[in-house]
Amino acid sequence: MSNTKANGAVTTKTEKLPAMNLENLAQFAGAGLDTITTDDIATPRLKVLAAMSPEVDEIDGAKAGMIINNVSKKLYSGQDGIKVVVCGYEKVWLEWTDRGKGASAPVNIFEPKDKPTNAVRGDDGKFRLENGNYLEECANFYVLLLNGGAAPEPAILSMKATQLKAARSWAYSLKNEFIQNPKTKQLFLAPSWYRIYHLTTTKQQNDKGSWYGWVVNKDEFLSDEATFDMAAGFNESVRKGKVTAKYDDEGDSSNSSEDIPF
Repeated sequence: MSNTKANGAVTTKTEKLPAMNLENLAQFAGAGLDTITTDDIATPRLKVLAAMSPEVDEIDGAKAGMIINNVSKKLYSGQDGIKVVVCGYEKVWLEWTDRGKGASAPVNIFEPKDKPTNAVRGDDGKFRLENGNYLEECANFYVLLLNGGAAPEPAILSMKATQLKAARSWAYSLKNEFIQNPKTKQLFLAPSWYRIYHLTTTKQQNDKGSWYGWVVNKDEFLSDEATFDMAAGFNESVRKGKVTAKYDDEGDSSNSSEDIPF
């Protein structure tokens, strides 16, 4: 049995069950949570820490290249990595003001079909609009973080700037995972959460600087039925818009480990 801290972090299995009958507990399933909606819950983000990330100074043991859950503040080794299944994907274009010139949230969020066509790449490499703001391409992966014996945890993993190459390779892999029907021998596209992915980090660089980025590798197929059903449910929530990526805590993307000039 797993429990949950007040900050939303899923803990490991409890040492022992509470001193009460589980059947009695079951009749109160969800009681007291009726008025808590998705608007009241922060879906955790998984991100790679940069040398200048504030968490490096604020959290004991945090180092550049580690992976952090921004809600629970749990750290993961970039070398050992994490395992996830993908439950949804979206690409958006974010309109930002330059740092210090506006709010910490995007001015606008555009779907690819609605992306402004008048953006021009500026001297700083950013796609500038006529109003001076800039556009940033962002790939969002909605995942279940697999926590060993503990309950899987829904999370969002965003890739931008230098990490878009990894995002495109990951999306390609997802779109090319086929299963053969044993009876008809026909192939069909597997659901995105059929395959577990192992995510680690590595130091990357170009002539403009160095940073830590994602490395995405295929792992085994998902075999646990309860996790499969949970992933299907998360996928439905994403498709219905009940879970969406929020960018209020990101500010100008130059705070991001991914904001390395090309």
